[in-house]
Amino acid sequence: MNWLVHGWQIVRWILDKGTLMNVLLPENIDKIRMVKRPVAVPYNYRIMYKLAQIVLIMAKCCINKGCSMQKVQMISSGLSSKDEFDRLRSFIEGKMQYPIIRYDPSINRAIVYALAEKLLFKQGNGLFRLTPKGKEFASALEIDEPIMALEKDYLREISNRLTEDKIKSVIADWRTFDVQN
Repeated sequence: MNWLVHGWQIVRWILDKGTLMNVLLPENIDKIRMVKRPVAVPYNYRIMYKLAQIVLIMAKCCINKGCSMQKVQMISSGLSSKDEFDRLRSFIEGKMQYPIIRYDPSINRAIVYALAEKLLFKQGNGLFRLTPKGKEFASALEIDEPIMALEKDYLREISNRLTEDKIKSVIADWRTFDVQN
Protein backbone atom coordinates (compact mmCIF):
# COMPACT_ATOMS: atom_id res chain seq x y z
CA MET A 1 0.00 0.00 0.00
CA ASN A 2 1.45 3.40 -0.83
CA TRP A 3 2.10 6.18 1.67
CA LEU A 4 -0.66 8.45 0.37
CA VAL A 5 -3.31 5.87 1.14
CA HIS A 6 -2.02 5.61 4.74
CA GLY A 7 -2.43 9.35 5.26
CA TRP A 8 -5.99 9.37 3.95
CA GLN A 9 -6.82 6.32 6.07
CA ILE A 10 -5.82 8.18 9.21
CA VAL A 11 -7.85 11.26 8.33
CA ARG A 12 -10.88 9.16 7.31
CA TRP A 13 -10.62 7.00 10.44
CA ILE A 14 -10.31 9.98 12.76
CA LEU A 15 -13.28 11.71 11.16
CA ASP A 16 -15.37 8.51 11.35
CA LYS A 17 -14.65 7.95 15.05
CA GLY A 18 -16.74 10.44 16.96
CA THR A 19 -15.21 9.39 20.27
CA LEU A 20 -11.67 9.94 19.07
CA MET A 21 -12.60 13.43 17.90
CA ASN A 22 -13.72 14.13 21.45
CA VAL A 23 -10.34 12.96 22.71
CA LEU A 24 -8.32 15.00 20.21
CA LEU A 25 -10.27 18.23 19.96
CA PRO A 26 -10.77 20.77 22.71
CA GLU A 27 -14.14 20.67 24.43
CA ASN A 28 -15.46 23.81 22.76
CA ILE A 29 -15.03 22.51 19.19
CA ASP A 30 -17.92 20.39 17.97
CA LYS A 31 -17.26 20.24 14.23
CA ILE A 32 -14.54 20.65 11.61
CA ARG A 33 -15.06 22.71 8.49
CA MET A 34 -13.03 21.80 5.43
CA VAL A 35 -12.06 24.64 3.11
CA LYS A 36 -10.84 23.92 -0.39
CA ARG A 37 -7.43 25.47 -0.95
CA PRO A 38 -5.70 26.05 -4.30
CA VAL A 39 -2.84 23.67 -3.43
CA ALA A 40 -3.42 20.56 -1.37
CA VAL A 41 -1.10 19.86 1.54
CA PRO A 42 0.64 16.48 1.06
CA TYR A 43 -0.53 13.94 3.63
CA ASN A 44 2.92 13.62 5.21
CA TYR A 45 2.86 17.32 6.17
CA ARG A 46 -0.63 17.26 7.64
CA ILE A 47 -0.75 17.83 11.35
CA MET A 48 -2.97 14.80 12.08
CA TYR A 49 -0.67 12.43 10.22
CA LYS A 50 2.41 13.77 12.00
CA LEU A 51 0.59 13.75 15.31
CA ALA A 52 -0.35 10.08 14.83
CA GLN A 53 3.22 9.31 13.75
CA ILE A 54 4.73 10.97 16.84
CA VAL A 55 2.32 9.20 19.18
CA LEU A 56 3.20 5.84 17.61
CA ILE A 57 6.94 6.61 17.78
CA MET A 58 6.66 7.42 21.47
CA ALA A 59 4.46 4.41 22.20
CA LYS A 60 6.74 1.92 20.43
CA CYS A 61 10.26 3.36 20.61
CA CYS A 62 10.36 5.51 23.75
CA ILE A 63 8.74 3.32 26.35
CA ASN A 64 10.89 3.70 29.47
CA LYS A 65 12.53 7.09 29.87
CA GLY A 66 11.00 9.39 27.30
CA CYS A 67 12.00 10.63 23.88
CA SER A 68 14.08 13.57 22.70
CA MET A 69 13.11 15.82 19.81
CA GLN A 70 16.18 14.51 17.94
CA LYS A 71 15.05 10.90 18.34
CA VAL A 72 11.57 11.72 17.06
CA GLN A 73 13.12 13.53 14.09
CA MET A 74 15.48 10.62 13.31
CA ILE A 75 12.76 8.00 13.44
CA SER A 76 10.28 10.14 11.53
CA SER A 77 12.91 10.69 8.85
CA GLY A 78 13.41 6.92 8.71
CA LEU A 79 9.69 6.39 8.20
CA SER A 80 9.56 8.62 5.13
CA SER A 81 10.62 5.87 2.69
CA LYS A 82 12.02 2.34 2.49
CA ASP A 83 15.49 3.68 1.62
CA GLU A 84 15.46 6.05 4.61
CA PHE A 85 14.34 3.22 6.88
CA ASP A 86 17.12 0.95 5.58
CA ARG A 87 19.66 3.70 6.36
CA LEU A 88 18.28 4.15 9.86
CA ARG A 89 18.36 0.38 10.42
CA SER A 90 21.99 0.27 9.23
CA PHE A 91 22.87 3.02 11.70
CA ILE A 92 21.10 1.23 14.56
CA GLU A 93 22.89 -2.02 13.72
CA GLY A 94 26.27 -0.26 13.61
CA LYS A 95 26.79 -0.76 9.87
CA MET A 96 26.72 3.00 9.22
CA GLN A 97 28.59 5.55 11.32
CA TYR A 98 26.35 8.57 10.73
CA PRO A 99 22.71 8.58 9.73
CA ILE A 100 21.19 11.07 7.34
CA ILE A 101 18.67 13.09 9.29
CA ARG A 102 16.20 15.46 7.77
CA TYR A 103 14.77 17.83 10.34
CA ASP A 104 11.14 18.27 9.44
CA PRO A 105 9.44 21.45 10.69
CA SER A 106 6.06 19.69 10.58
CA ILE A 107 7.31 17.42 13.39
CA ASN A 108 8.05 20.47 15.54
CA ARG A 109 4.58 21.88 14.86
CA ALA A 110 2.95 18.52 15.62
CA ILE A 111 4.83 18.27 18.93
CA VAL A 112 3.67 21.74 19.91
CA TYR A 113 0.12 20.73 18.99
CA ALA A 114 0.44 17.45 20.95
CA LEU A 115 1.65 19.36 24.00
CA ALA A 116 -1.28 21.78 23.72
CA GLU A 117 -3.74 18.90 23.39
CA LYS A 118 -2.11 17.17 26.36
CA LEU A 119 -1.14 14.06 24.37
CA LEU A 120 2.48 14.59 25.45
CA PHE A 121 4.26 16.28 28.30
CA LYS A 122 7.83 17.48 28.62
CA GLN A 123 9.79 16.06 31.53
CA GLY A 124 12.30 18.01 33.57
CA ASN A 125 15.15 16.36 31.63
CA GLY A 126 13.78 17.74 28.33
CA LEU A 127 12.47 14.40 27.06
CA PHE A 128 8.85 13.95 25.99
CA ARG A 129 6.45 11.26 27.22
CA LEU A 130 2.91 10.25 26.40
CA THR A 131 0.15 11.32 28.77
CA PRO A 132 -2.75 8.95 29.52
CA LYS A 133 -4.66 10.73 26.73
CA GLY A 134 -1.71 10.13 24.36
CA LYS A 135 -1.57 6.45 25.37
CA GLU A 136 -5.29 6.17 24.65
CA PHE A 137 -4.73 7.63 21.17
CA ALA A 138 -1.81 5.24 20.59
CA SER A 139 -4.00 2.30 21.61
CA ALA A 140 -6.75 3.42 19.24
CA LEU A 141 -4.23 3.62 16.38
CA GLU A 142 -2.78 0.23 17.28
CA ILE A 143 -6.17 -1.50 17.38
CA ASP A 144 -7.04 -0.47 13.83
CA GLU A 145 -4.54 -2.59 11.90
CA PRO A 146 -4.73 -1.05 8.41
CA ILE A 147 -4.03 2.46 9.66
CA MET A 148 -0.31 3.21 9.35
CA ALA A 149 0.42 -0.52 9.02
CA LEU A 150 3.81 0.01 7.35
CA GLU A 151 4.87 2.60 9.91
CA LYS A 152 3.83 0.27 12.75
CA ASP A 153 5.90 -2.56 11.24
CA TYR A 154 8.95 -0.30 10.96
CA LEU A 155 8.51 0.95 14.52
CA ARG A 156 8.22 -2.60 15.87
CA GLU A 157 11.53 -3.37 14.18
CA ILE A 158 13.24 -0.31 15.68
CA SER A 159 11.64 -0.74 19.12
CA ASN A 160 14.08 0.52 21.79
CA ARG A 161 17.25 -0.16 19.77
CA LEU A 162 17.86 3.51 18.95
CA THR A 163 19.06 4.87 22.29
CA GLU A 164 19.38 8.46 23.44
CA ASP A 165 23.09 7.81 24.15
CA LYS A 166 23.66 6.80 20.53
CA ILE A 167 21.89 9.95 19.35
CA LYS A 168 23.90 12.15 21.75
CA SER A 169 27.17 10.67 20.47
CA VAL A 170 26.20 11.43 16.86
CA ILE A 171 25.28 15.01 17.76
CA ALA A 172 28.54 15.44 19.70
CA ASP A 173 30.50 14.14 16.69
CA TRP A 174 28.67 16.56 14.40
CA ARG A 175 29.62 19.45 16.65
CA THR A 176 33.26 18.34 16.74
CA PHE A 177 33.54 17.79 13.00
CA ASP A 178 31.69 21.01 12.15
CA VAL A 179 34.09 22.96 14.35
CA GLN A 180 37.08 21.46 12.54
CA ASN A 181 35.63 22.23 9.11
